[in-house]
Amino acid sequence: MALQNGSVLMIEAIGQDLDPMLDPLLSRQFVKRGTGYTVKLGSEDVDMGAGFKLYLQTKLINPHYKPETAAQCTIINFIVTESGLEDQFLAHVVRVEKPDLEQTKEELVNRQNGFMIQLAELESALLKNLSDADPNTILTNITLIESLEVTKTTSTEIKEQQAEAVKTEETINIMREIYRRVSAEGAMLYFLLIQLNIVDHMYQYSLESFTTFFFKAIEKTEPFEDEDARVLALR
Repeated sequence: MALQNGSVLMIEAIGQDLDPMLDPLLSRQFVKRGTGYTVKLGSEDVDMGAGFKLYLQTKLINPHYKPETAAQCTIINFIVTESGLEDQFLAHVVRVEKPDLEQTKEELVNRQNGFMIQLAELESALLKNLSDADPNTILTNITLIESLEVTKTTSTEIKEQQAEAVKTEETINIMREIYRRVSAEGAMLYFLLIQLNIVDHMYQYSLESFTTFFFKAIEKTEPFEDEDARVLALR
């Protein structure tokens, strides 16, 4: 039904082996019929809606699927690593303790991304203008020369702003590192907690619930004006 209606279908908690019926979809064995496409599922030819999407989700920590399956699918790994979780917790802690600092950090990241996009657009526009210009009159094309000058000036300004943003970000990162010990212990505690699942399956904790308790612990910690004392209290 999802295939025919052009809906999104998610199959959750798949195992190590996939149902062979999914092979025609994974290998994209689509046949053009009129204005649409059909695919053979089992013994039937099924019409495929334009918006159909298939997502497969597994809870296996380190699944090993066939090479052709890996080649046919776009694989996204959502497994949390300790270093990645530590960085997430660091952002959480700084957002609570120094909200202005974290906001400035996020704004700088957005600005850096904007600079990269703008530089790429300038380069693309420059290449297009050069390719469209007449080779015989390229040296006397006033519009092209002015465009090159504007591109060069804008590019120089962007690079100067990038350098300034990098220095500011380095300063902010040094100030954020004060709370690194708190985030490192938070990440370590989470990975120790999920290991209890080895003892008994009843001990299962989600990252979302752990993060909730992490914030509650921050709220209940005694406030200190001195940052080092505050960090020690948070630990």
